[in-house]
Amino acid sequence: MRGLITVLVLAISLGVAGCRGKPDLAAVYVQQGRWGEAARLYREHLAQHPDDQLALRSLAALECYRLGQLEECARTAEHLLSLMPIDSDGVAAVAYARTLLAERATRQNDTARVRVEMMKVGEAYFKAGYWEYMRENFQRSERFLRKAVLVDPNRVDAYLRLGILFWNRHQTDSSLAWFARAERVAPMNEDALVNQIVVLWQANRIEEAKAVLERLNLVRAQLYPDSSFASPVDTSLPPLSLDFRGDVIEQKKHLITF
Repeated sequence: MRGLITVLVLAISLGVAGCRGKPDLAAVYVQQGRWGEAARLYREHLAQHPDDQLALRSLAALECYRLGQLEECARTAEHLLSLMPIDSDGVAAVAYARTLLAERATRQNDTARVRVEMMKVGEAYFKAGYWEYMRENFQRSERFLRKAVLVDPNRVDAYLRLGILFWNRHQTDSSLAWFARAERVAPMNEDALVNQIVVLWQANRIEEAKAVLERLNLVRAQLYPDSSFASPVDTSLPPLSLDFRGDVIEQKKHLITF
């Protein structure tokens, strides 16, 4: 009798695998607490179907929250985000795994590894915030971008995107504050300076715009010392405009004066 039961169980399992496929059988194993076996099935499935987002999401959850396989989880979730940057489960998995890896590195006094792990968390948050912005989900975009600069204070592109987000809301001072933070982090970043000039100019704060312009001209003189950009160009208006769908600013590569 026991042998018959074993045969029946095996037949049922094979039938489930044949009819529903490895991901569905893996889901059954998850419900049974057979997490290692479930992960193995997901990996076998992904070896043949590497872009199956549902399987990637499920595997990342197992690796992160059940098996404690943090590096594997981070890689799985980052592959998922390469396919769908705004996948909230993927972002959460990357943040969870990389943060714990950073804590482990902290205990080992490996400051370089801590920095790398937190930069990767910031990258996941920034990409999610960027694509939410492009989808015009501005509140979600702001939330992700704020997380990006919280975990990686040197994330200049997140400061710039936040500045444009607030500029689109007609919140001039908040916009300028984010651009100024970008400048503090990266004083040679032209976009941080150009953005401030455009916002100040359009707010009719001309004297403030001129002060930023002086800094921009100094920066460009250092960046392009052997080019014609090193001498000011006489123009009454800065030939700049905010590009809502681009990264930051569309601009001409020369010095500008009012």
